[in-house]
Amino acid sequence: MSLLSELTMQVPGRVHGPGATEYDAGRTVFAGIGEPEAVVRPHTAEEVAVAVRLAAAAGLPIAVRSGGHGLMPMPDGVVIDLAEFTSIDVDDDGLVTVGGGARWGDVAAALAPHGLGISSGDTSDVGVGGLALGGGIGWLVRGQGLTVDLLREVELVTAAGDVLTVNADENPDVFWAIRGGGGNFGVATRFVFQASRADGLVGGHVRFDQSDVPSVLRAWRDVMRTGPDELNSTLLVLPPFAPEIPAGPQLGVALQGDEARLRELLEPLLSLPSVTEVSLGPVAYGDLLEEAPPGKPPFLFVGGNGFVPDLSDDALDAIAAAYDRDVPTMILLRALGGAFSRVGPDATAIAHRDADALLIVNGVLPPDSAPEQVAAAKAGSDAALAFTSGTYGNFAMEQGEEVIRSMYPSATLDRLRRVKAQLDPGNVFRQNHNITPAG
Repeated sequence: MSLLSELTMQVPGRVHGPGATEYDAGRTVFAGIGEPEAVVRPHTAEEVAVAVRLAAAAGLPIAVRSGGHGLMPMPDGVVIDLAEFTSIDVDDDGLVTVGGGARWGDVAAALAPHGLGISSGDTSDVGVGGLALGGGIGWLVRGQGLTVDLLREVELVTAAGDVLTVNADENPDVFWAIRGGGGNFGVATRFVFQASRADGLVGGHVRFDQSDVPSVLRAWRDVMRTGPDELNSTLLVLPPFAPEIPAGPQLGVALQGDEARLRELLEPLLSLPSVTEVSLGPVAYGDLLEEAPPGKPPFLFVGGNGFVPDLSDDALDAIAAAYDRDVPTMILLRALGGAFSRVGPDATAIAHRDADALLIVNGVLPPDSAPEQVAAAKAGSDAALAFTSGTYGNFAMEQGEEVIRSMYPSATLDRLRRVKAQLDPGNVFRQNHNITPAG
């Protein structure tokens, strides 16, 4: 009996093969279209467990689809699509119970009437599961910390088909591992987060021309170093993509406070002569979340990301030099510190808690670029990334052991491998930034 037939018998009405609408939806992710043997769209954790047990017994890998923003289309095996796990419930204490297939924009909309928010990335249509398990650097990261720092409990289906309650008291080693270890340990069907106040926000953007990028970088660094935890910002520096996309620095900012206070904090930036546009005012948290691009951009990005422990003048000079070169280059800096840095390096699997900022540097090339062009672009990006101490997995486009060792310090990785060996010794959940089991 084929796996598709057996799955259909065990979870009738939930299994979809080639040609079905649900199959096409489940096999499609941000980076492309996969070719799994089956897409299972369960309605309960128990149905997830049946699908996991059958796929594991057949020796097939399992990929979990939450919001579809994955960078790894499934080449074979089974996709478990959590499209039916979209419930969102808020209690009187601000505890938010969310299905693993919900989208963060829907979570923000459900919390808005309560004046609450959960720091949760930049885009509205990203799935809860993938972002949360990988860390979650959101618009309120300096005030609330990472998304995983707000996580209180998870319902997890393991490779053995067991349904576990995972929190600080039950399965605490697993609770530590899933907060930053990604989807390596099972299928997270339900999350419980602690929300915080997110009303009274002001924010918006400030645009600059290309005339003095180094001065913008330094002013931004100084503003964020001395600013309160309630001030959050991202500095994006774009190359000249197209006339409708202005080149140069673009500051996105949010503050829990009033506009006068925001302008006072931003004065060193607002007074720069390269400012071309200022748009600041009251904003709802949900409005900070943008729509993601519809698919993988038609470019080759050459570079990477990393946590920067010290945005020194030398680091900023290297970042400015990476931008000011023949290869069109995109820079992104996300301010950290605050609540992010008050979590100990061994409290979760995200250990790089001493970072001033997250840095992304990518040379932007045509997809058919020659190897020597790619090598030159990489060298320029690497010069800036040399000031980083480790990689943030949710933004890492490459895979492999080298990336894993960059994501996790050795002690963290060893501990993650031990938990993996307990929960998934056969490495069934490997369609991810894969942590191989110890031994």
